[in-house]
Order: sequence, then C-alpha cells, then structure tokens
Amino acid sequence: MDVKEIFIDEFVDTIGGKVNEKNSVKSDDILSVELPPGCWGPMITPSIKSGHEVSVPLYVEGAEKGDSLLIEVLDIQVISEYSISGISEGVEGRYDFDPTTKAICPECNTKNPLTEVKGIGKDGIVCKKCGAKIIPQFIKNGYTMKFDDSKKYGLTLEDSEEVAKNALQGNDYLPKNSHQNSSLILNVSDVAGVISRVNPFIGNIGCVPEVEIPSSRNCGDSLKSLLKDKKLSDLEKDNLTDAHMDVNTVTVGSKVLCPVKVEGAGLYLGDVHAMQGDGELAGHTTDITARVTLKVKVIKGLKTEGPIIIPTDENLIHNFRNFSPEEIDYINKKFNSSISVDEFIMAQFIGSGSNIEEGIDNAVNRISSFTGFSKDEVINRCTMSGGVGIGRVSGLVYLTMLTPRKFFNH
Repeated sequence: MDVKEIFIDEFVDTIGGKVNEKNSVKSDDILSVELPPGCWGPMITPSIKSGHEVSVPLYVEGAEKGDSLLIEVLDIQVISEYSISGISEGVEGRYDFDPTTKAICPECNTKNPLTEVKGIGKDGIVCKKCGAKIIPQFIKNGYTMKFDDSKKYGLTLEDSEEVAKNALQGNDYLPKNSHQNSSLILNVSDVAGVISRVNPFIGNIGCVPEVEIPSSRNCGDSLKSLLKDKKLSDLEKDNLTDAHMDVNTVTVGSKVLCPVKVEGAGLYLGDVHAMQGDGELAGHTTDITARVTLKVKVIKGLKTEGPIIIPTDENLIHNFRNFSPEEIDYINKKFNSSISVDEFIMAQFIGSGSNIEEGIDNAVNRISSFTGFSKDEVINRCTMSGGVGIGRVSGLVYLTMLTPRKFFNH
C-alpha cells in the first residue's frame, strides 16, 4: 500500500460545496498540519469571514456522499507559549448582525476590511484604508495564560503587557501562512493566578458542508445565525456536518467518524484548544497554535447523520470506560453470560440545535437512526451506560453510550 505523509500549510476561512481535487489524499495517508489559533485571532481580523482559520479542505479519493470518514488523531503538539481568551462583547456600528463574520469599518463602511496593527490593546488594530479603529468585538473579561516548558500546565498572568509588546514585534507563534492578527496584542489580564492542566484537543474537525459557509459556523447551534444571511436563507441543518464540536475528548488517541456530504469529503481541521471544561461556558477558551498529525480512512457505505467520537478511556469517567478482559471474564462467570470483550465500545454521538434540549433530541434521533434502537431504548442505554456531555452550552452536545460494536463493522 502506497501510504503518503502529507504536510498542509494552507488555510481558509470559508468552507463547503465542491472540493478542489488538486488537494487530494488517499485512505491511510498520514496528514500533518501546524494550525493557527481559532476564535480571538480571526475575531479581531475583519478580513477573515469566520471565527476560525482552518486547513484547506482535502479531497479524499473514493469518498462519496453517504460514506463516512474515519479520522484518527495521532499527535497534538502545542506550539504556543501563551494563549489569550475571554468573554466577547460586540461593538455596535462595526458589524452587520454577526461581528465574527460580517465586520464593517465604521468610518469608510468597507465590508471585511484589511487591517494594520499599530499598537497593543483593543484600539491597536485599524482599518488599512482609512485608519479607523476597527475590531468588531472586545474581550470584556478575559485572561492571558502562559504555558510551562513541558506544555503540561498553564497559569493566567497578572500582567500581560510584555506578552502583547512581544507579539507586536512578531513573537506571535503563528504559522507562516496564517492571515490573522495575533490575539496576544490585546493585553488582557482580568483573571489572574488561575492554574490549569493542558489537555489539547481539536475543536473543529471533519468534512465540509454541502453549502459554502464560515468554517466556524459548521454546526447546528449556529444555524439561526447563518439564516440571517440572505445568501443562506435556504440553508438546512442537514446541509451541515457538525464538525465544529468543541468536544474535549477529541484528543490524541481518539477517533472521529464524520459524515461525508460532498464528493471527496473535504477533510479539514482547526481550532485547537489547550484545555476546556464541558460546555465552553465563556464561549471561548485557550486557543493555540498546534501541530496536529492524523490518519484518514474512507468507510464506504457507513452513513452517519453526525460525527461519532471514539474516545480514549482516559477521557471517560471510570464508570463508563470500556470493560477490561478481567471484568468481562468476571461478569460472564457471575451471570452465566457469554459476552465478548470486543462486543461493545464506548462511543459519543454528536447532536446539535438552537439549545441544549434540541441538541439532546437530535443526538437521540441520530443514535436511533444509526443503531435501529427505538428512541426510548437509546435514552435508557445512555442513562445506564453513558450520559450527556456538552460541547457548547449554545446547543452542541454529545451522548456517550456503550454501543454494540457490530454497528461499526464497516
């Protein structure tokens, strides 16, 4: 088998529709990409029409609509020394209904204008055409986090001015082909002295939607925002692939099954986080530059309505980890059963909607469709052998369930 190792160094903001065949890969190819941070960098770069810069979508040979793509995360290497994040607040007059994708210069009215970085802080970025203060949203309460040399721990700083000044001089840890302004120039340190463990994961990973949209909006909880755009007024939830999950189990060793909606799949990824609690309550977290290595495989004929994550046991609470051979042997002897150690696997099914309740209902429906279980049986199985997890409190959830492995025989 001719397996290639491919390095990706091209980034885009919008995705969807037809995939360019010049960027092609095959099943079992190894892919590597150094990804720029998501969220705050793009959010203060009005020319970027998305909350993310993601890797250019790849044409996966043999992938057709109705198939699935299996992505195995082999490695995530943290490159950034610092990360900045916090709660956002839009600036009236500087955007049209969505500050992340529809920025407008308040002086010359240029849409998604090019910018120049003149200084640090929220007023340091200006319109390249007229010089007006330009960023469409501020961090109303936030922090700058420093990572230790081993990239195992982070600490939020009391003073981030030196970090901001260094970023202004080019010490921003961004990949060469990234187009975003460095968020490190914002100089935010409202929340100081907080320590956290680093557990990097990929927030946006999967296949492109059927229609071209901002990469950060490829998720059902963004549908209402997308429908405000007249060009997308006919968009339906089924056109999306829910690749923007922000689920913190997409770490090294995990696998993700992604629905293919277009010929060639359009594999892309971005938005790596250093760490995040369930729900991403602040709306944003510690976005970083990271080098990601993964393996891709086309699964013919396996139709999935949304992403399915196969997490590592380390990212599951003890009660709902996969059973060990010793446990299965004990159970079979105790209950006179004949369960195989490979009979079940813990899987996490993504659901989305305009709120958490809709997201849960969507996930239940997707599991029912995938397995053939009734919705009531799905609910019971998730209650006994898994539970509800939250990617984003805006309506992106996942249901963990001990799932018969036969459904993954493809």
